[in-house]
Amino acid sequence: MGFEIDKIFLPSVGVDLVFDMDSLTPVSRSSIIYDTSYGDKTITIAQPIVPVTSETRFDQLHLTTIVHFKQRRARVGLACKPVKFIDQYQLANNSVTKALVIQYKEPPIETNIRAAFRLPLSQRHNIKAKLLFNGVEYFTARDFKIKDISFAGMGLVVPKKFGKKTNPLTEVKLTTPVPVGMILVDKNEKDPVGTFPVKTKVVRLNPNYSESHMLVGLRITAIMPESEDLLNRFIHKAQIDELKRISKRG
Repeated sequence: MGFEIDKIFLPSVGVDLVFDMDSLTPVSRSSIIYDTSYGDKTITIAQPIVPVTSETRFDQLHLTTIVHFKQRRARVGLACKPVKFIDQYQLANNSVTKALVIQYKEPPIETNIRAAFRLPLSQRHNIKAKLLFNGVEYFTARDFKIKDISFAGMGLVVPKKFGKKTNPLTEVKLTTPVPVGMILVDKNEKDPVGTFPVKTKVVRLNPNYSESHMLVGLRITAIMPESEDLLNRFIHKAQIDELKRISKRG
């Protein structure tokens, strides 16, 4: 399938810069397209929340966005490199902000970067959840807190004790299956963004995360396609909203 750059990568389109897409630890930073110059093969985007600088190290860099077709969605990416860092880019409303000019290579290709999107949860975008361990249900925020989430999994911060009693969740072991029920919450919306179950397993344990808490990493092993789409849109919208908030503040 061919993709036309000038019909996909347009001003005001939400995009993601993905670092080292083919590595085991890809990183994604959300942005928005400000301007395009297809003749020069350059695209000007907003600096991500974590800025890209001349000191940023990576082996690969791709500019990606979601394209909607009649029957499916696809993420399309362009290999690229940063060529200019702008401290005072003038927007249409005459305000100024930081921007980044990237130069891309053709052709655009369909990409798959599920693990690259890790969203730190905030006061506005949050997740309520319950999980099942050893036949007992545990709930946020009483028994654990979701620290961050991606399409591939989530990080849980688990208190080691409740008063003088040990939190039973500290007894989880690697590879333990953990069913999780999730409610995606945007506090600017009246109703939840979505409610759905996922199957996970424990893939990482850090009992020394802090003196009072441990970190549990869960990998999503099963999720319905419509639920994955809800999670996709929730993460992406949260990243774009945070970017806009920071741009207005600056």
